[in-house]
Amino acid sequence: MINLPAIFIANGAAILLLLIVLLSIKRPLHSGMFEEKIFYAMILFNIIQCLFESIVFFLDGKALPGYRILSIILNEFLFINTVVFAYLWVIFVDYKLFSDMERIKRIYPFVAIPTVLIIIGCIINPIVPVFFTVNDYNIYQRTNLFIIPYAVTYFYLIYGVVLIYSFRKRIHKYLFLPAVLFMVPIIISSALQFFFYGYSLVWLGVAIGLTSLFINVQNESSYVDMLSGLFNRQYLNNYLLIQSKKVDTDRTLAGILLDIDGFKNLNDSLGHLVGDDAISSAGKILRESVGNKGVSFRLGGDEFIVLMQIRSQKEIFEMIDRIKTETTLFNETKMKPYELHFSIGCSIFDKKNETIDDFLRNIDASMYEDKRKRIFEKLIPDRREIL
Repeated sequence: MINLPAIFIANGAAILLLLIVLLSIKRPLHSGMFEEKIFYAMILFNIIQCLFESIVFFLDGKALPGYRILSIILNEFLFINTVVFAYLWVIFVDYKLFSDMERIKRIYPFVAIPTVLIIIGCIINPIVPVFFTVNDYNIYQRTNLFIIPYAVTYFYLIYGVVLIYSFRKRIHKYLFLPAVLFMVPIIISSALQFFFYGYSLVWLGVAIGLTSLFINVQNESSYVDMLSGLFNRQYLNNYLLIQSKKVDTDRTLAGILLDIDGFKNLNDSLGHLVGDDAISSAGKILRESVGNKGVSFRLGGDEFIVLMQIRSQKEIFEMIDRIKTETTLFNETKMKPYELHFSIGCSIFDKKNETIDDFLRNIDASMYEDKRKRIFEKLIPDRREIL
């Protein structure tokens, strides 16, 4: 038996929770980044879902003029809205991981095929009952195929978590826990709704998941540089403070400092938007190169630092070679109107004889030595020309 008061309370609580999230947004929607717009779209879809679902449950079994047509339209929308919401979740996850619009355009038209098929099924549903029927007494009943939209929805939700889990070690490691926090209330609410028929709890669970995701996104912005996708200077300071207080282990802290060569000229000649893109590309190179073997930070401007826990000096040089290889591959793709080249310095933290500031100064001095060397090499004519 349908419990209308419980349904209204659950959906009302979900709407209230999501409105609080919307009112907490610090900047206008039109000025947000792509993943933020997708996230806000998910919130709006959730609010609409709760409203329409409450109306549908209220109309069910009431055979008044116009109610049956309205019930059919709203139920069609609920099926479409559910699967589109889950599809948006996958796009949100993918863009948070890779920050690559070309990848979205290349892959996700194909990922959208199940969504399109569900929409087509809903459009023809009034003619040929595909997912549900509404009889002359305005009573809603599912068909045997109703499970398909739900299967597609949960496939998308689970696929998003699997995507994060698969790439958590070499992309944004901090995204995994928020994704788990997003899914847990959905799973719990789905199970409760399955065992207690007549209650509507799924979208309250989704609202709780979105709220936890929002909180984590806000926390992320405090320690992640949004342009490069790397940790910022504030997080670096906290990380170094923790490392300096660690007891002796079989590993030693090491750092690699990188500076983009000719970044000012790139900004001046191609514009600041291209300069921002170069910073973003540098962040991607470091994420691909470093993975779970270290932690990457943007110091500010065009400077980056990679910190590692190493057992031998060889590991530093292997990491530098990996970064150079990824940079070469990036330049060879010719996908950008610029090339990236780094001046690189490195040092190992001697905990007994130096402070963290000494450690950072040593890395900085090593990097500037490499920069001077590279500039000097450009100034010296090719020996073959001299001969």
